[in-house]
Amino acid sequence: MATITSRHIIQPEAALSKNTIITNGTHISYVSTEFSKYIENALYFITAGIELNQEILFIDDNKVLKLLNERLKEQGITQAQLDRINFMDNIEFYEPNTPLDPDKIMHKFAYALTPLLTTRNPVRHWGKVVLLKGQKNLLERLSKYEAAANQFIKKSNSFGICAFDGMQLPASVHMEIMKYNHYIMSDNELVISSFQDSENLHPSIRREINYKNALSTLKIAQSHYARIIEEMPDAVFITSRGNIAYTNKSALKLMEADSAQLHNKVVWEIIDPAFHGQIKAKAGGVLKRERFSTCEIQLIALTGKKVDVEVLSFPFVFEDKKTIIHIARNIKERKENHDLMIRNEKLEIAGQLAASIAHEIRNPLTAIKGFMKLAEQGSLHIKDVYPILDAEINRIETIASELLLLGKPVSTEIKVMDLSKLLYDICTFMQSQANMKNVILHFNIPNKPLYCKCNGDQIKQVFMNIIKNAIEAVPSSGQITVNAKEIEGDAMFEIIDNGVGIPIDIQNKLGEPFYTTKEKGTGLGLMVCYNIIEQHNGNICFHSIEGEGTTFTVTIPLVKE
Repeated sequence: MATITSRHIIQPEAALSKNTIITNGTHISYVSTEFSKYIENALYFITAGIELNQEILFIDDNKVLKLLNERLKEQGITQAQLDRINFMDNIEFYEPNTPLDPDKIMHKFAYALTPLLTTRNPVRHWGKVVLLKGQKNLLERLSKYEAAANQFIKKSNSFGICAFDGMQLPASVHMEIMKYNHYIMSDNELVISSFQDSENLHPSIRREINYKNALSTLKIAQSHYARIIEEMPDAVFITSRGNIAYTNKSALKLMEADSAQLHNKVVWEIIDPAFHGQIKAKAGGVLKRERFSTCEIQLIALTGKKVDVEVLSFPFVFEDKKTIIHIARNIKERKENHDLMIRNEKLEIAGQLAASIAHEIRNPLTAIKGFMKLAEQGSLHIKDVYPILDAEINRIETIASELLLLGKPVSTEIKVMDLSKLLYDICTFMQSQANMKNVILHFNIPNKPLYCKCNGDQIKQVFMNIIKNAIEAVPSSGQITVNAKEIEGDAMFEIIDNGVGIPIDIQNKLGEPFYTTKEKGTGLGLMVCYNIIEQHNGNICFHSIEGEGTTFTVTIPLVKE
């Protein structure tokens, strides 16, 4: 007979959890007196079986089975997983209106378990025994039943629990059936049966004797992790079925709210509707246990203020439930720095083009002044040169407008624009720089509009930067061709030069900050271009042959106008 010490006492949570490895038959007698604990232990038993992909037979009252179904769904168990569980009504199974018939019950038991055993998956089963009150020879009948069940469990290598109502089971009967069970379990403890040899303990449960200590250690670790999450500088939201289940301090500060205001709030209510489609498209991957790639969205604080954040989401377990954790980083400062970099790059372009712009404006002014002088002297009629004067004035206006644009603050407005017209204006503006360098600038831009949803200021900056680089790379009398066309739903733009080309060994470094082939360059120009086009869901690439020239290709999605 085994000697029971505190070392042998473990919690039902441990014995019934997924940590229990079934290597040979295990028979547990469970006498329950507290209904809530009974339901809790039954849930441990079932969820562990699901997580271990085991076959499950559960025999109990129909009301209990209904309650367990509801609780399992609350824990995130899917309907498909529930359909795999074999639930049976214990009234129909044990027939408590007649005296217990051990042979008949075991025949039913074998009939119910045999299909599960043929799957070759481990099997766990639970039966809530109900008995006819006042029946004769109960001790004899129940002892025979328990002995037969023990033999069947041992032979089938299954993990079985015979559950009894402790308020109805006589103590003498309880003592007798202990002889046929490896373990005796109450609502709060599981111990080795005093009639079992401790050396013949089921190996998986014996390993779990130290589970209580392990569980305590795990809870301490969980407490540390919870504190880390709570103190993280990034906002953390945990959602369950679309509702917010947890927010850390940084999330509350970001949303300008307290925990009560956000708890159980529908997560879509704090996300700008413009980003709902983007989030829903990515959420499917998270539900399939895939990592959620980072994306930039806007959250709406409870005060109504919109906050730019970068979000990373992935599957998570919170309070024993399957959830999704979202880590949101406030990127306001990063966006401000990015906008500042764009503005500085624009001002740098303006400074570099200043001399050629001044020269380009002086040429039409000289022509206008000459025509006015001749008209004053009576050598020509002013109306004869109106078309020429009008063209020269329009040219000055275009150049001045583009120059003013470079000095304007960075706009964040996104709207539908005709990029054909935008590129034509840019080429007109850049013509002066090409003339100063004795470079021929051709542009083939169709009359058909190319409508794209974009930030016009930023797209202009991209084209001006690339064309300026081409002018600087082309020798005197060289040529640059700018093409625009529609291809497969995109607006495609090519800037082709016959300049010196880019050495092959540095081509993969273009676009990196502070890497440049220019003596006084910063390398930020192309990096800004890449970032802008990426933000517009477009693409920018180049092909270059050293000594022959370079072609930059920019594509931006078209919209129907």
